[in-house]
Amino acid sequence: MRRVSRSRSGSEPGKVDARSERWREHRKKVRAEIVDAAFRSIDKHGPEVSLREIAEEAGTAKPKIYRHFTDKSDLFQAIGKRLRDMLWGAIFSNIDAATDPTREVVRRGVAEYVNLVEQHPNVLRFMLQGRFPEQAESTQRALNEGREITMAFADTFNNELRGMQLDPAALQLAAAAAFGACSAATDWWLGPDPDSPRRMPTDEFINHLTTIMLGTVNGTADLLGVALDPDRPIHDAMQRRAAAG
Repeated sequence: MRRVSRSRSGSEPGKVDARSERWREHRKKVRAEIVDAAFRSIDKHGPEVSLREIAEEAGTAKPKIYRHFTDKSDLFQAIGKRLRDMLWGAIFSNIDAATDPTREVVRRGVAEYVNLVEQHPNVLRFMLQGRFPEQAESTQRALNEGREITMAFADTFNNELRGMQLDPAALQLAAAAAFGACSAATDWWLGPDPDSPRRMPTDEFINHLTTIMLGTVNGTADLLGVALDPDRPIHDAMQRRAAAG
């Protein structure tokens, strides 16, 4: 008599899913550890760091890195995402657009950004200068992800000023311009090489960059026919100008 095999459905999918989930978590953990090592290695060796130096810092070999990252571009993009997440967490945990004066929102955002640059100057050089062919695409992607933060500021302004029905494209343009100015200013401030001296003291750089960012906000408000008081919270800071008689 032929035995009827018992169906194992119901238990196997769960086991397979559990194994898959453990592997995903393991891979995520290892990728994060390699990105941590990349930060340390870039901080130590400068923006021309090699993959071998990153692997040595991670206590592994290059082939293992390629088991967890598709290629160098994938690793470089992960470094950019880490920078974005670090900056996102630092800025948005320290501002309250509903109550903080507009000037203070901008100043704190700039200060947190400059603080991150001070912690990892070579990582910022690495991403901004893109010295390797493999970095070209990943650097652009990383910059696009960084641009998300300025776009988030534009959305915050738009949400706080919803009743004024401002042109969202104008706010997004201002955010893109602010991001470009901030990136270029950072590249200038750091200088071309790891041993380059800062081109002005940190506090002075924060003040100048804050003024530049506020200038973009003020200029956009003026184009939109809005009077801006930067010492008031965003939703109270802008008023429509009366039409010229």
